[in-house]
Amino acid sequence: MKIALSQDEVASLSGNGAQSDALAQAVAGCKLGDWEAKHALERLFAPLIEKLADKRAGADPAVRHELIERAREGLYRAAKRYPKRESIRRFRLFALDYIENAMDKRPSGLAKLFG
Repeated sequence: MKIALSQDEVASLSGNGAQSDALAQAVAGCKLGDWEAKHALERLFAPLIEKLADKRAGADPAVRHELIERAREGLYRAAKRYPKRESIRRFRLFALDYIENAMDKRPSGLAKLFG
């Protein structure tokens, strides 16, 4: 399931230099393993992640929480793998693929037993 980014999210990201700088700093910090940068990145992507989780989980809060956790892991993976030479404006679309793949991935057998 693909969800397009809304025009106001794209406009606010490209039009607001401070938000773009914050995103660039958060991605750079995630590459270094900075916890504060990870939390900043989570806050920037929280509305998108929550929308995706709501569409997938329905009314089940436990499933929604699990999907949000998987989405965060996908977001961290995207931040670590984002090429330095690319413009930060493209990071949202780059990360969206990682987030959705992480949410759609089924948990392994061990995760079902111990998770």
